[in-house]
Amino acid sequence: MGGGLYLQDARRNVDPAISEFRGLEYFAQRKVLFDYNSAAVIVADQGDEVDQTHSVAEFAILGPPYHIFINITIGEQNRKMIFNTGTSITDYLTESIATTGSPDDTIEDFYPKKGKYIAIIFKHSVEIGGESVDISFRSQPEDIDQDVRSSGAVGIIGIGLYKNFQVLLDFPNKRLVLGKFE
Repeated sequence: MGGGLYLQDARRNVDPAISEFRGLEYFAQRKVLFDYNSAAVIVADQGDEVDQTHSVAEFAILGPPYHIFINITIGEQNRKMIFNTGTSITDYLTESIATTGSPDDTIEDFYPKKGKYIAIIFKHSVEIGGESVDISFRSQPEDIDQDVRSSGAVGIIGIGLYKNFQVLLDFPNKRLVLGKFE
């Protein structure tokens, strides 16, 4: 019953022309290219090729359950991050690292234990695959921080990658590839 309520809630937030929701079991058999600049998501079957502009970095997809760890450099230190396709509002870092960036802005965020709240965003110069980009992070909630740190990572990244790179999730070949925009 609870799942049905969440599905109905999700349906209120998407275009009514969408006839079907697909999840990991569907995408695990395919290649998915997210091209934020073109506002395009391209899904290809296992044997099909997906064109990607200039690859700059590749990371392994471990699983199932599926985990994708991204190594980035922040403040001249290599940092392990968890890639999360659902991180679409802001990216997260443990507080001691996040607050070393330049205060950039605030954002309204939501967390079940807090409800809606205003979070401070910190901008960091980040190096990924030899490319330097600016990514904004906020401090992750304490209980999430504990889970993230238990995996050996210091944060969660999603939108920061989408805004700066084409992101190819190639589940059949167990890899995530970042490409430069043209």
